[in-house]
Amino acid sequence: QGDLRTFLGTKYTKIPMMHRAGIYRHYEDMENMLQVLEVDLKGGNMSMLLLLPFHVESLSRLDRLLSEELMAKWLERLTEQSIAISLPNGIVQGLTQLAALGLKDAWDQKMADFSGLDAMKGQEALHLRDVLHWSSMELEEEDEQVEKPKLFYADHSFLLLVRDKASGALLLMGALDLAEGPGLHDEL
Repeated sequence: QGDLRTFLGTKYTKIPMMHRAGIYRHYEDMENMLQVLEVDLKGGNMSMLLLLPFHVESLSRLDRLLSEELMAKWLERLTEQSIAISLPNGIVQGLTQLAALGLKDAWDQKMADFSGLDAMKGQEALHLRDVLHWSSMELEEEDEQVEKPKLFYADHSFLLLVRDKASGALLLMGALDLAEGPGLHDEL
């Protein structure tokens, strides 16, 4: 489900938000002024960690703050709580051109080296012309009735991490500080 709400990122926009309530692992770090929420992804092998500052702000503070030690502290202090979550709809899906992520030499005919994959043995230098990578994650738990839930309302910039639950390895780290949607206009 989704309804249009304001997202306060680097640009203020109106975006569809999804809402869900349930029992989630949550920690409120008063010292660093942020909420940490862990949500299992479908299949239960991975989880998504959301780091949401208490206030609208640039993510540069969180970027400087983030460390392995602090992550361990947050994970240790997560407790199961009744939480009502509101997230930008579609944050867990994306279409990314790999060149934009830093994979550049593979597209350059002179720089690319795919000789180990070349079944024709050098008749033509192999390189990539275009690759698109689609990723999709689904949240595990369905909406459920909970009493007096704490609100986790992600209507402003936040960090997102995906980790393997068995090993603890971080698989993905990203940020949402710009949500595409119609801009807000001052009507005064």
